[in-house]
Amino acid sequence: MRLREGLAAALLVLGAAAAQAQSCTLVFGQGRNPPQQGGPDWDGLNQRFNAAVAEALEGEGRRIVPMTASSVQIDPEAAGLALLQQADRLSCATLVETTVFADEQDLLVLRLRVYPLLPALGEGGAIVGLRIGAPLFVTQRELGQRALPRLQPELVGRQMASEYLQHDRR
Repeated sequence: MRLREGLAAALLVLGAAAAQAQSCTLVFGQGRNPPQQGGPDWDGLNQRFNAAVAEALEGEGRRIVPMTASSVQIDPEAAGLALLQQADRLSCATLVETTVFADEQDLLVLRLRVYPLLPALGEGGAIVGLRIGAPLFVTQRELGQRALPRLQPELVGRQMASEYLQHDRR
């Protein structure tokens, strides 16, 4: 039994190394605030922020897959599962989450979080998909709501992606 477990562990390490060499980064953005008549275009802000982060990371030679979901996503659990399935199909090893939202204190928040995508093990140690690991990197800006009309999510997205790239020198 130990030989079998050791062999499975070795295959997992080799598979992870091979995946890292050709892996992609999934840059996913979703807002928290639903649209309100006369209110900010949260989906638009999130799409622009997400696109700027994806572009900055791709400019560094990384294989990037950008995705956004509407803030009115009906089933977050299903969306999360679909995200992991897409990442698995594309051999993505990293998830970069981008979001722009107003929090409970009415602060405007722009956040970038980076997570490893790790193998999810099923019965007998077989890999059955991916799971999201603990954050590797987090950066966030908090602004007053009065900054919203002047907000340039593209500029902030590029800046925050640059901070991550400084942290993650490959």
